[in-house]
Order: sequence, then structure tokens, then C-alpha cells
Amino acid sequence: MAEGTIHRRLSSEERQAILAWLGPMVDEGFMINGYLDGAADRLWMVVSAETRAAAIQRMADLPMVQDGSVTFVTTSVTAMRFR
Repeated sequence: MAEGTIHRRLSSEERQAILAWLGPMVDEGFMINGYLDGAADRLWMVVSAETRAAAIQRMADLPMVQDGSVTFVTTSVTAMRFR
């Protein structure tokens, strides 16, 4: 589980960029689900990776993380219940 904090107000183009990289991450099987809450400046992702370190590295490669706009905190999860 990755919880992201957005550190500054994002333009509509930047929000579109976030949504643009969320889609391919789902298609590649890295991200299982994600949610962008622009009003609360939060981004949550359920990710799948071999190791926590691999997940952290993959997120570190995202443009919004590299420029410091978003930071993530990760938590290892072994099971989740959805209703």
C-alpha cells in the first residue's frame, strides 16, 4: 500500500499527467488500484511488487516524485478485504 502526499497545488495539466501514469501502471500489473483525492492532496495506490524495495524504486521513478511534488509512504500488506 502506498499513500502519497501532494506537496503543492497541481495544475490541471499535472493532474492529467498523474492520471496518465496511473493507467499504464495498472495495465502492467504494478498497480492494482489507485485513487487521487485532489481536495485532500492525497494519492493512494495498492501496488504489487516482488519486494517493498522494488515498489519504492518504481514509485521513485515517477516524474511527480522526482520533482518533489509527491512523496509516498509504503506499508507492506499481505491481505485486504474488499466489500
